Amino acid sequence: MIAIIYTVGVSESAALANEDGRHARRDRNKDAVVDAYLAMVRDGNPRPSIADVADRSGVSHRSVFRYFADKDELARTAIERQHAFVGPLVVLTVGPGASFAERIQRFVDRRLELFDVLAPVARLSRTLVQLQPVVAAELTTSRRYLRAQITHVFQAEFAALSADEARRAAAAIDVLCSFESVELLRFDQEFSTVDTAAVIARSIRALLRNDQSCHNE
Repeated sequence: MIAIIYTVGVSESAALANEDGRHARRDRNKDAVVDAYLAMVRDGNPRPSIADVADRSGVSHRSVFRYFADKDELARTAIERQHAFVGPLVVLTVGPGASFAERIQRFVDRRLELFDVLAPVARLSRTLVQLQPVVAAELTTSRRYLRAQITHVFQAEFAALSADEARRAAAAIDVLCSFESVELLRFDQEFSTVDTAAVIARSIRALLRNDQSCHNE
């Protein structure tokens, strides 16, 4: 009886080990597919095909479809992975207590640093907005968060304006500091990163400059 119990126990352990191994392989392969997709997007391919991703990842075409229902699900997973990767860059490095000049400079530098890393996936996500409500919702949430950073960092300047002036200034800065605006400055206007930062910083100063901000510099 003891020998039988022991044999069953060994068999169950082996089965569990095999199951764990299959899950581990599945996770590794799934990660390899997502990594390959992101690598191709960063290399300039905005919508890699499943065949291309399979070749790059070393995972079979059939297996890719076992991990992801379709190419859109793969794209959405890749976007989520990249957003998690750039998470630390979303956090501001300056608060409302710093001088006006320092807040502008560090805010703009941080925003451009974020967009520089996020750019390939940010472009991809915007092509999926009309096709995937989940991506559209995530983009809306992201924009809302980035907008809140503006009102937080420059709260003293907004408080010195009338309600209407503050609303218009916040809206203008939000658009000015958006990914789309930075893309236009960098590629349509052919500005360098330094020149782009200078344009945005000067515009923020013009929108928010008042007696209080002058005293805080």
